[in-house]
Amino acid sequence: MNPRFLESMIRLKKKIKAKNPVLLVGLPGVGFVSKLAADHMIKQTKAEHFATLYSPNFPNQVIALRNGALRPFSMRFFYKRFKQRDVVILKGDVQPLTVEGQYEVTAKILEFFQGMGGSEVVAMAGYALNQTKATPDVYCAATSKSYLQHFIKLGAKQNDAVIPIVGMAGLMPAVAKLYSMQGTCLLVETPGQAVDAKGASTLLGIISKMLQENIDMKKLDGKARKAQGMLRKIEEQARKEEQRAFAPDETMKKETLTYIH
Repeated sequence: MNPRFLESMIRLKKKIKAKNPVLLVGLPGVGFVSKLAADHMIKQTKAEHFATLYSPNFPNQVIALRNGALRPFSMRFFYKRFKQRDVVILKGDVQPLTVEGQYEVTAKILEFFQGMGGSEVVAMAGYALNQTKATPDVYCAATSKSYLQHFIKLGAKQNDAVIPIVGMAGLMPAVAKLYSMQGTCLLVETPGQAVDAKGASTLLGIISKMLQENIDMKKLDGKARKAQGMLRKIEEQARKEEQRAFAPDETMKKETLTYIH
């Protein structure tokens, strides 16, 4: 019997035997820095897609692909074994729509990752500024002082101010502690108005040091421009649909004109 789709589910494409992996989280957010960083790292390192999470907490939409296929929104897990560390990269199309949904999806991911023998969760995110900086800073918050210091040594900074982190970028590393795992959130400064390649590159600079691996950043700008173009098309289509929805149809126009006359 097929399970009822009432909660998030993870479909395994391939069973992975990982050794003490770290989870890197790259979901859509401010400046798209996190998702762009995850996308770029997956492509550059040729990380392998091994599992997909589907959830009724995602928007009630699907994507009709050019080849005619239907694809629901999802989050996908990728695996890469580096010289120093095994890494699982999580990327996603969207985040859940509700607070309850975000907690449910977070729990499902952390349970899954804990079952793989995972011990660390590193979430990437954008920290919105009203200006563009030549060299953006990366701020760090963590579940322990020792883990915080680890990332400060890699080049992140501790922010003196209290920063509210909305969404799964803050939720996942914070809740990781309840699953006996370390967690940290890396927040890079970004204008947040467009897809920010500089912010994504700065995040990956910290990740490269953490993994002691060199990640090529040359194609990030091109990927950011492509993503920005796609966003413009989506926004334009949404505007057209909104105008069409609020525009009176021809029958209403005639009736209104007749009444006025």
